[in-house]
Amino acid sequence: MKKHFFAILIILNAFVAFAQESPFYRHYFFDQTLLNPAIGAKYDYLSIKMTATDQWINLPNNPQTAALSVNSKFAGKMGLNVAVLTNKYGVINNSGLKISYFYYTRLNVLGDYISYGIEFSGFQYSFNTNGFIINNNDPAIVNKNFSALYPNAGLGIYYHTKIFSTGFSAGNLLPYKPRFFNDTLEPNKVRRYFFYADTRITNEINTFAVIPSIMFNIDEKFKREINLNTKIIFNNMFWLGLSYRDALSTNTYDVHNILTMIGFKFFKRLNIAYGYDVGILSVRSVLGGTHTILIGYDFIKGKKDVPMFF
Repeated sequence: MKKHFFAILIILNAFVAFAQESPFYRHYFFDQTLLNPAIGAKYDYLSIKMTATDQWINLPNNPQTAALSVNSKFAGKMGLNVAVLTNKYGVINNSGLKISYFYYTRLNVLGDYISYGIEFSGFQYSFNTNGFIINNNDPAIVNKNFSALYPNAGLGIYYHTKIFSTGFSAGNLLPYKPRFFNDTLEPNKVRRYFFYADTRITNEINTFAVIPSIMFNIDEKFKREINLNTKIIFNNMFWLGLSYRDALSTNTYDVHNILTMIGFKFFKRLNIAYGYDVGILSVRSVLGGTHTILIGYDFIKGKKDVPMFF
């Protein structure tokens, strides 16, 4: 009996924790435009990326997330990013559209620049218990079948040089409270803030690069998380990555994860990458690992426009 109760407790905590965070920023290592609306300025070409995540594979009806983003510059100093996103976990579905606009200014002849971005989004949240056994007396659930559209907004700033980049963004600027849970039990979806920085270490002929980076995020309730990452690139064709994600707390249910990644670039334009994320130092490890895959294509016109790193 104790064993079953412990398993149920883990699952409930996992669902609650996941429901309270924005799931799409988890893809940032594969597609940074989902993290900061200003980062789109780093791409001088039309870029299309599709990412998909299958999370906690040992959990029935486990969370699944997918994103399709298109990024392009126009008119010399500005650009747009359009992303279609969907997230499903258990009885809850969350799908929507995000449109980001960015404007950038070159600071010198070396190509250093600073960019500013703003995003607007609309997400359709639905709660459908069909096919699930739900306790009619559960005080937490006030609507068994419910759907609503929630608009939102975000903003960001990004600074880029040849060897260093950093950025700050704020998401979920229009906090809301879903209406399918009891108001006293379901908290507001609060604002979240992100800080990102990386540096690039290369050899003289640019056939090898190491890119260490850090991403820190925190919300208005002081729930925080840090990501420490390293990416190693060979001949701009093959890369390996390692990331450690930690919730900076001693709570046994909080995030302490290791993410390993591998990626390839074909024909200097087609990008394919895979990542496997597993929990450590936490009871979340029994939920199983998380698979993430990226497929992207860069519409680069000439050889001179091929980026040194991807």
